[in-house]
Amino acid sequence: MKLSPDQSHYVLNYLMLQGKLRATLIQKALKSREQEIRSLRERLAALEKLSPAALPRARRRLRRLRRAVVRRALARRRIQMSPRVRALRQQQGKYMGFVRRLKVAEKARVRSVREKQGMEAAIRLAKSLGAKT
Repeated sequence: MKLSPDQSHYVLNYLMLQGKLRATLIQKALKSREQEIRSLRERLAALEKLSPAALPRARRRLRRLRRAVVRRALARRRIQMSPRVRALRQQQGKYMGFVRRLKVAEKARVRSVREKQGMEAAIRLAKSLGAKT
């Protein structure tokens, strides 16, 4: 949620008038903001003090880390699959998807059709049985 300065001023005044927010809480929030800014400035100053010789080393290290991350991502094992195996797996997925919704007796019927007539016939039967229920 983003508020304009006018909106935030209105909301703070409204909450204070309702008794839901105290001025001390607002002061604490502003004080912690100032502390955060101070610590960020100190960290930035420390980074700026790094010697010019240290910067190329840091860049090289960062580059090395990035390369390692990319290598790890590329090194993930990719399974090489022939078109035939891919088609068989898709067929198996269709079969299981249709059979999953069937009752026990219907599953047994589809299983026997698969053994006798093949996977395609079993898928057609399972699809038709699933459409009826």
